[in-house]
Amino acid sequence: MSSQPTPSQPSAGVDLPLHRHEWDRLVRLPRQVLVVASAGDDEVDAVAGVEAIAAGQRSRALLVRGVVAAIFAEQTTDAPQLDRDGVLAECGAAVRMLADRLGADVALAYGEWLMDVAASVGRTAWRPGVIRLGGVEVLLAEREFVNEIGRELARALHRQ
Repeated sequence: MSSQPTPSQPSAGVDLPLHRHEWDRLVRLPRQVLVVASAGDDEVDAVAGVEAIAAGQRSRALLVRGVVAAIFAEQTTDAPQLDRDGVLAECGAAVRMLADRLGADVALAYGEWLMDVAASVGRTAWRPGVIRLGGVEVLLAEREFVNEIGRELARALHRQ
């Protein structure tokens, strides 16, 4: 295999300088973020997470829109589920790769979208351990995960 990426073609029909396994990582990661964000809580609103994934269709980044299309078209290979630390590491690796290949703006748009997916889970009803952010209720434990993704995003973008 050559060291140069073979352009991937997301559903939007745009050539990207990514290997297929890198594209698959970008497509797989939002679902993994959703699974980790909703794990361990029987009362989470996983539908909100799916809606947050779909909201990526309105992203300013063509890459995010292509990833959303691929997710809903199921154009990715199966991969092992990761734990919280594994998902955070994948978030950082994906954002670093995007920053290197497509620039900080695309990496930031993708990373912020992952944070939105994580933040959307669990906004159902008031209970102890819930805070309100911008009129939206967010579980404190969920907010910690969102903050951890944000820290990974910041580390990935500032290492350049």
